[in-house]
Amino acid sequence: MKVTTLACIQGSWIPAFLPKKVLDIGSGTGLLSLMLAQKYLCSIDTVEIEGDAFAQLRENVDRSPWSNRIKYHHQDIVSFARQKRKMYDFIISNPPFFTNQLKSPNSKINQARHDDSLTIETLVKLCASLLGDHGKISILLPPSETEILENISEKNSLYISHQLAIRDSTDKPTKAIVSILTKEQQIPEIQKLLIKGSNGQYSQDFIDLLQDYYLNL
Repeated sequence: MKVTTLACIQGSWIPAFLPKKVLDIGSGTGLLSLMLAQKYLCSIDTVEIEGDAFAQLRENVDRSPWSNRIKYHHQDIVSFARQKRKMYDFIISNPPFFTNQLKSPNSKINQARHDDSLTIETLVKLCASLLGDHGKISILLPPSETEILENISEKNSLYISHQLAIRDSTDKPTKAIVSILTKEQQIPEIQKLLIKGSNGQYSQDFIDLLQDYYLNL
């Protein structure tokens, strides 16, 4: 399954925080969990429902140097949340991107990209129930869905502390936003990231953020 630049940015961008107990919701092939395990000395629970993605997740984790700190769970997050009594100090999710948009004929792509099975509202409620008092949540969404996220979060006593607005280049609009949510209300800190400059090369900010994970920057 494809590794996206946006997911790599999300996994790299965690403002001033050293997570210990991590939950990766909809973990796909394990990219975010592996990035976090590389950077932090943390224990990680990964939850993935799609069969092929989970098979790749399991293989990737088992072959990694951090397999003893990552536990994978082949189930939906609603069932997982009902069974788990553990509270997490960091929850990360790259959830379904497209609400009420045209679907692909590929059912696996639909399950990965659409919110039929996991809505933003359900995701936020689950995160709120699993988050410790001083924990943080990282969610990556397009701008339109981020507005929905902000409204739903406040209804569940979660608040934006940081946001990273991502653009492909100077002539492109914001493509996606990483939002950090906490239970503590505060004035959000807004940052911007340009992936490539006018010369078509990776920007220095992008290089600084991803250099621990990309081999050829």
